[in-house]
Amino acid sequence: MRSILILICLSQFVLAQVTIKGKVFDKTTNEAIPFVSVGIKGKTIGTVSDENGNFEIQLKSVVDSDSLKISAIGYMSKSYSMVKAKEFSNEKIYLGQASVQLGEVTVKPTKTITKVLGNKNYNTNIHCSFQGVDKNYKGVEAAIKANNKKGRVVWLEKLNFYIIKNELEDSASFRLNLYKEDKEGLPGENILRKPIVFRSKVKNGIVEVNLKKYNINTDNDFFISLECLSEQMDKDKLTFSGSVMGPAYFKMATFADWVKSPMMGLDFNVTISYQK
Repeated sequence: MRSILILICLSQFVLAQVTIKGKVFDKTTNEAIPFVSVGIKGKTIGTVSDENGNFEIQLKSVVDSDSLKISAIGYMSKSYSMVKAKEFSNEKIYLGQASVQLGEVTVKPTKTITKVLGNKNYNTNIHCSFQGVDKNYKGVEAAIKANNKKGRVVWLEKLNFYIIKNELEDSASFRLNLYKEDKEGLPGENILRKPIVFRSKVKNGIVEVNLKKYNINTDNDFFISLECLSEQMDKDKLTFSGSVMGPAYFKMATFADWVKSPMMGLDFNVTISYQK
């Protein structure tokens, strides 16, 4: 019986240490889709494609029951079995555009009040950084809850955070994600319909990202999340200010589970406006 169990366990890991490559395209336009999330759901194995849709991923410790997920904001996701995924060699993958249900149009009032949600006091004595696995930082995220009042319709005007140290040779690449709260109190569905990708060359100081052109509004609480899109962004190269006032939330790969850190905060905030 023991030898049978050993054989079963070994058969589950026949795909360990597989490298796959591919490129992701828009099914309608045939144009490459930049910054596509690629990884294994529930595991710290993932990456993000480059600006031209190209990706390469190392699949370590995977089992036959795992599946490779490919996802991009504004598109329908695709999943592949490990048997299929291990055959990828410069595979061309096509994603169909997601249909958008048009709801009630929310008109921004002419007279508004401006406020900042999140942590607006930058503590430069506390260094925070992205937490990658095996020196892989693409797709890693860090988030805090904005704490918007339920039922208050707000428009997002600007994202703000503070970089304490930036020793990257090139500009730092980020993606802003805004999530609804799920049943477990963790980041859930992304409320964005278009990706918000930006770069920063700030070495020490406040980073501001104008959000007005995206016309983002919500009447519920939401999470402010920064996603790392740079190849190398460990704590020795880039840190941002943090806080002793938690909680903060972290995701160590594109489709890994969110982890809550009660005793740690992040100095992310958004400038909002709402009806006077």
